[in-house]
Amino acid sequence: MRSADFTGTLLAGGRSSRFGSNKALTRLADGFLIEYPAAVLADLFPHRLLITNTPGDYDFLGWPSAGDIHAGAGPLAGIHAALTAASTPFLFVAGCDMPFLDRKLITHLCELAEGYDAVVPRTAKGLEPLHAVYRRDIVEIVEHHLARGDRKIQKILAELKVREADETEILRVAGGLNSFRNINTVADLPG
Repeated sequence: MRSADFTGTLLAGGRSSRFGSNKALTRLADGFLIEYPAAVLADLFPHRLLITNTPGDYDFLGWPSAGDIHAGAGPLAGIHAALTAASTPFLFVAGCDMPFLDRKLITHLCELAEGYDAVVPRTAKGLEPLHAVYRRDIVEIVEHHLARGDRKIQKILAELKVREADETEILRVAGGLNSFRNINTVADLPG
């Protein structure tokens, strides 16, 4: 993996409706929730990007940011904004509510990227498209789907050349599935 070929991307555009407030700015131990995945990506990637429609809320990160072009279209709009704004051939995309990202797993997924449009983990729960690698030049396919009101990431993945990393492979690399653990409700916060 040449880290210079990747942009480490965090999506911070969700409404946090199940959480009740902006979960990215929830206090977790000695910082905000978003600072945990941000620190992992900052260690791995020289190019970083935050996708948010409220960039001033995250000035403390010091990351470049971009907003949704298709506002209100969910996570796919965030991926689209990232693909549009990035200058590197690939992006690693994760949600801002994933405080347990695993560096070894992210590196492994990035090492698989050559020759594929996306590298997406698959656990027993299904695909993990918000912990995945995307080739930047799929932006037109994503744009086409969003323009016709289709917001399902799974439909786009069905059109792409995707390398799936199955649970056995994930466990071999990371030793667990904590990297996919996200915070949706206050009850999900680590004690």
